[in-house]
Amino acid sequence: MSDAIQTSIIGALRVFFRDFLDWEVMDAFEMPSKSAKPTDVPSKDDLQTFYEALENPKYKAAFLFAATSGLRSSELCQLTMDDIDEDKQMLVPDKESSTKETWLTFYNDEAAEAFESFKPERKGGDERVFQTSKQPLNRKFRHVSEEVEVKVTVQKLRRWFATEMSRCGVDAKYIDAFCGRTKSSVLEEYYLDYSPERLKEIYHEAGITVLE
Repeated sequence: MSDAIQTSIIGALRVFFRDFLDWEVMDAFEMPSKSAKPTDVPSKDDLQTFYEALENPKYKAAFLFAATSGLRSSELCQLTMDDIDEDKQMLVPDKESSTKETWLTFYNDEAAEAFESFKPERKGGDERVFQTSKQPLNRKFRHVSEEVEVKVTVQKLRRWFATEMSRCGVDAKYIDAFCGRTKSSVLEEYYLDYSPERLKEIYHEAGITVLE
């Protein structure tokens, strides 16, 4: 089993035996040691190779939205047309999780152009932006990854976004806000720092690109 699962099991058993049975039997079991692991982030060349292998305009647009916004896969697939301000190229994902934070983020001109190419193929009656769910999207990304021998997932694109924004000089607190990792209480207390206008300014000053 993985270290994470083993840690959870040992932790639960320790509580049970120590707090409910007053036994010290679990003290003999040690938690798996944790060591830092380097984050696996694809290069821009890798992303360009992967993008060129995507033939469907829907997946091209979804790829660029993920890479330039930092959205989670669930947010990307649940994104609706009402969540997009196309004039500002701003995304405000609807929060449907009690454990995940969301705020707002943006997408770049490359993603906007790809979305315009996909729009004529969108079907009526489905307000989801990309009209797909996580399973087909993940399956497509997996097949293309195998084809070009470059592993890309929405999660890896999210990591790439955070890494690239940092390389572009964006402060970590704003990267966290774009990625939905900032607590609501902080957003409320320091609203001027995290206002849509301020975040838009920071995003566009970074000038993040994937295809250039």
